[in-house]
Formats: sequence, C-alpha cells, structure tokens
Amino acid sequence: MPAAPVSKALDVIESWMVRRMLVRATTTHYNQVVAELVGLLRQSDRSNTGDVIETWLASQSSGSRYWPDDAEVREELTSLLAHRRLGRGRLRMVLEAIEDYRRGWRDGKSGLGEERVARGTLAIEHVMPRKWHTHWPLNGAQEAERDRALHTLGNLTLLTRKLNSKQSNGPWLGEDGTRARLEQHDVLFLNRELLKTASDQWTDDAIAERTKDLIEAMLRIWPVPPGHESGFSPDRWPRLRKKVHLSDLIAGSVLTPGMTLFAARKKFSDRVATLLPDGRIEIGGIVYDKPTDPASAVTGRRTGGWWFFLTDQASRTSLRSIRRDYVNSMAVEDDDDEPDNDDEDEG
Repeated sequence: MPAAPVSKALDVIESWMVRRMLVRATTTHYNQVVAELVGLLRQSDRSNTGDVIETWLASQSSGSRYWPDDAEVREELTSLLAHRRLGRGRLRMVLEAIEDYRRGWRDGKSGLGEERVARGTLAIEHVMPRKWHTHWPLNGAQEAERDRALHTLGNLTLLTRKLNSKQSNGPWLGEDGTRARLEQHDVLFLNRELLKTASDQWTDDAIAERTKDLIEAMLRIWPVPPGHESGFSPDRWPRLRKKVHLSDLIAGSVLTPGMTLFAARKKFSDRVATLLPDGRIEIGGIVYDKPTDPASAVTGRRTGGWWFFLTDQASRTSLRSIRRDYVNSMAVEDDDDEPDNDDEDEG
C-alpha cells in the first residue's frame, strides 16, 4: 500500500479511539468492529483504505461504535475530573500530544526543533495544589467547586522532574512559588503557554480558560471529518451513574474471591488482606465493608483503599486502576469520592 492511505488510516483510527477514550465510551465489541473493518477493506481498493475507514466509522451510530463529535468532546472534558477519571498513562499521553502540537508537530509535519517530548518520563503535576487552603484564597469561589476544578485538564501539566509535596503545596508567587518552579521548567511549551496567560494569580477562572484551550488543541490533534455530527450528546445519552463496589468487580470476573491484596506502601508490606466473596476485605481477623476502612486502619489516618491496595506487587496494579478499566469498559459514571493519595508518584 502507498504511504498516504496507510497514514490516513492510522490517523482516523487513532482519532476514533482517543475521542472515545476521552468521553469514556464503552470499549465492548471492539473486536467486532475490527472484524467488520477487515471484511470491508478486503472488498475495497487499497489505495482508498484511509477514506473507506473514515467514511465507515463516521457512519456508525451505536454506542459501542460511534465517533464522538467536537460538541460532545467539549461538553465532556470541560468539567471532567481528568486526574481522577482518566488513567495516568492515558492522561500523560494526552498532555504529551498537546506538547508535541505546541512544538509544531501537526498535519504530518515535524516541529521546528525536530524533537518530540520524551515519552513516559514526565511527572503529571497540579498547578494549583490539592492542599490549597493555606496559600490560595478562594476570592469568591466555592470550596466544593475549587476542589473539582483542581482535577480538571486546565490545572494539570507536565514537569521534567517530580516536585516534593512541600514545594508543590506552596503559593503561586515567591521564590519557591509555583510560578517560579514552572519558569524553571520552561523547556516545555505547555508551561510556557501557561505562564504567558497567567496573571499574578492562578485562579479558578484561569483554570477554566486553560481547560478550553487544551480541549481545542485536542480537537485539532484528533480531528473528525468536516461537519461530522455523531448524534450522541450528553443530554440525549446520559451516562449511567453508579457507585462501583468490589462486589461489582467480582461479579464482572475482574477480581477473584479469596485473592490476596497487598499494601502499596513499603512500610506496610507485612499487612496483607483477603478479598471476600461478598466484596468485603478481611485483614488481621477484622472484616471491613469498604476499601477505605481497612486502609485507614493500617495507616492510622483516613486513607483511600482503592489506591492503597494492590492486586499484584510486581506490576503494582491497584484496585483503583482495575476499577477505572472496568468503568471505561462498561461506560458508567463512577461516583469516586475516595480521598486522594498525597504520596502518589505523580502530583
């Protein structure tokens, strides 16, 4: 096959998959989609492969196949708690793609510096920290709304090294403030653009505006055919909201009754737990109803059990990552109200 149709085919498929990931559409029946595409392409002229795939995906209307349009992506991402709802690998991939786009890698052309951002090595950081109460006044904003805004796209960036919690929880201005730290990492275009638009304060309104700007970049990175409307909107197709429990993951054959759960922190490595058939957790002879309860009992303070407990020590697969994959595959909206892990590898 010529290079052009191959390139377009890959771009189209990537846009379809990334947009579906961003709006957290179901991943069920992807195997059927691939099988039907293969059959369709066998009957088509190979020189038109990219166009054939684009036309076919744009015509799909079922929940497991449709190609999200610009309106839906904007609607979903404007208020999405991206730091909580998207897996770290997916979120980093999005931010890396935006960084490359800012460097000029677009429309099949290389950036002026001819160097992409390093993959999988940068830390995901909050601009306004999760512990904002000391140095970041509300200035008329509501506390609950700020706590949500912290995790939206506009408040997230990449940094070339991990910042310790003492630094990252400081004020916006000052020698050790967030602005000064970002200026020290201005090798990234993401941070250069942020500092250009930021005033003497990083506010809730600034977060909202940057969220819109990042969304528009994503729509250009992963485009749809001109005039494409999927017919799916958040109002017409509301996502099923529910609280996902361990019992749901057991019923879905994602977790196995009787399996061992391990503490994520090394200093508690001797405290192992057991997942019971009804979704409760037993540790030290005591049975707990929710993951947060045994995790808090082990650490001595309120601790989120979904990230605290690992199902595999080698891969460090947490209950939270398993739940996130389940939520994405089932296209449900998980009411995740668990406290954050302030000691995560990324901010």
